[in-house]
Amino acid sequence: MSTFKIEGAKWLEGLFPEWNWQELAREKYEEIFQKIQGIQDLEDEVTNYLKNNKIRIGFHKQYKSGGGWTLLRNITICPGDNPVSPYVLSLIIHEAFHLKQSIWMRLSMQGELRAWQYQKAAYRKITGCDIGDSGQAYAGTKPHWDEIAQLAPDTRDDLIKAQEFTKRVSPDYRSNCLPLYPLPQEIKFYWKQGKYVEAFQVVWNLIICR
Repeated sequence: MSTFKIEGAKWLEGLFPEWNWQELAREKYEEIFQKIQGIQDLEDEVTNYLKNNKIRIGFHKQYKSGGGWTLLRNITICPGDNPVSPYVLSLIIHEAFHLKQSIWMRLSMQGELRAWQYQKAAYRKITGCDIGDSGQAYAGTKPHWDEIAQLAPDTRDDLIKAQEFTKRVSPDYRSNCLPLYPLPQEIKFYWKQGKYVEAFQVVWNLIICR
């Protein structure tokens, strides 16, 4: 196989993980629904959303994250993860929350902060415990999750703080690549001030984010 074909396949898989993933078996979907059945808010907001929109979930290698959303409006998780474990379940809920957002909101710190806050609340509803607490997912990071929960997604200063606290929870998290607000809004923010270099930098940071 030529190098061109190999690179083309990698590019396609990067854009559309569904091209080369292992989708959950039907019974695993049912287990997910059963796990959150009867939990106030989550059943209506998550289970019904996944079912009504035919959201698919599949195993696919992740890059510096535990899971992700796709351009085809599906969800990916790490190979080998148990989708009904409390943390992975909260991660699926996190990604489902993203799918309700516009694509520019998903690619912003504002969208991420809201998703992290929703995941924290969901984890509590699922387990009765706080994420980051002793014996829980991300053990030892509870103070950072608590700080994240208090931040205001509509405040620029708080979004800057969110970049810091999310990286304290997950050092590889690429919060520094994201514009604070959805990209068109960020470009307008700098452009109106005549800060054209900064406007370009926001776009460039998102493009080269690694």
